[in-house]
Amino acid sequence: MEKSKQEQIYRTLEEIDINPEFVIRESFLGYKYRKGRGKLYENDAEIPNNLIRLYYGLGFNLENFNALKKVFITHYIKNESELERVDIHQNHSNVEIQGLRKMYEYIHSDDIDYMFNIYTLKELHEKLFSLTEFPECAGEFRKSDAYLSGTGTNLAEWTMIRPLLNVLDEEVQTLLKMAPLVKEYTDVNLLFEYINRCVILKCKIIKIHPFIDGNGRVTRGFTNKLFEYAGLPPIYIKSNERKEYQIAMHKTDEDNYHDIINFYKYKICDSIIELDINERMKLKKEDFQKKINLPK
Repeated sequence: MEKSKQEQIYRTLEEIDINPEFVIRESFLGYKYRKGRGKLYENDAEIPNNLIRLYYGLGFNLENFNALKKVFITHYIKNESELERVDIHQNHSNVEIQGLRKMYEYIHSDDIDYMFNIYTLKELHEKLFSLTEFPECAGEFRKSDAYLSGTGTNLAEWTMIRPLLNVLDEEVQTLLKMAPLVKEYTDVNLLFEYINRCVILKCKIIKIHPFIDGNGRVTRGFTNKLFEYAGLPPIYIKSNERKEYQIAMHKTDEDNYHDIINFYKYKICDSIIELDINERMKLKKEDFQKKINLPK
């Protein structure tokens, strides 16, 4: 949405005495209600498209995200671990969970911005497995062919990992140049193009499968950082969404990215609710409580 259109919408809302924040809040609460009734995750991409367009088109963003990083990381660790069926009560698994926290703290640090490229994947992998029994193997690409049983996915031969990643790094650099423009939000088409390209890049990294283990966790974290650069909220996938996520990912074997892109757009809406809308509702409730408790 261009700025002129954004300003026009604002003027229209002001003319009819409607608070833009009210429009945003009620739209997302309606989405949240429908999701709670199991009426979302349909093939209709217009549901998340319209919400994302509305949210960013009216100039809203996650300004308070820095204050919510710890909350997000806690939720992320829990849900990523459940998605990967990592049991916190097992010592080996607990080490990986602590490594996942280290990886995500690194994602939110300034250190990751130095020479960010496709090989940042190695740094994330190193953090993820830094506390395991053999940390010297962390951050190393696999040196043998790998197979995902039951998926039919053709993974890259191990000798082709670096050449294929070098090709993908060209896309990473393009996305890094696009990110500041997307963050300004002057063009809705650019925003959706950025989301689409990030998700497709993520799928291509998974198909290369550069590591023996941890590819999903590392690649999802890498994608979240690309989202963050463009002012988009990071996302996590819940265990009860695993089946739908896997079905959408399997379709990418035939270069069909429609469902996984749509899935990610829904998850962006979920994160907007968790990181922003819920906090707005909380503050609104606190303000109301203060008013009703004022001395007469």
